[in-house]
Amino acid sequence: MKSKIRYSILFLVFLSFHLHGQMDSTFYFYDIDRIHRQKTGMQVLAGWSVANIVTGLALKSNAQGEDEYFNQMNVAWNVFNLSISTLGYLNTRKEEPGLTAMDVLQKQIKLEKSLLFNSGLDVSYIFGGLWLLERARNFEYIKEFNRFRGIGRSLILQGTFLFLFDLSFYLIETSNSSRLKETMNLFFISKGQLGMNIKF
Repeated sequence: MKSKIRYSILFLVFLSFHLHGQMDSTFYFYDIDRIHRQKTGMQVLAGWSVANIVTGLALKSNAQGEDEYFNQMNVAWNVFNLSISTLGYLNTRKEEPGLTAMDVLQKQIKLEKSLLFNSGLDVSYIFGGLWLLERARNFEYIKEFNRFRGIGRSLILQGTFLFLFDLSFYLIETSNSSRLKETMNLFFISKGQLGMNIKF
């Protein structure tokens, strides 16, 4: 009888270590996927920035009126945007994947909150651009009128792209977050305890 109890205890200890290893490796690869998605997102953002800088510089020399300010703003905005995307990409490359389920979940939630916050900022850029277009009507001097119109149009363009980018990224991440939580439900994790959640 004592021998059976001893073997049962050993089996449970072995099973516990096995489940810990299985769970950690599962969520480790989830986090690798998240890091890959973030790097891809930064590459898309950098590509948009480079395209705007090149186009803006090419059109700026022959642009007149509000188009001149529109192209100037696009170049200036995307020089800053390119710096952010490059820094974000480099930081993501250095990031180590989470080693535990809770590490992975916390990183996922942090990313989703950041994307949601950025989406709100993007909307403010769009409304700022609309406000500048409306404000331009009050200027009698053509130079001020063109400047407000050009910058306003640029803010609407850049804000719209960033909103679509951040919102799409957010929806992708929430979908992956749902899969992550479903996977976590396969395991029983509560106050340091671990086990399989098996339904009969």
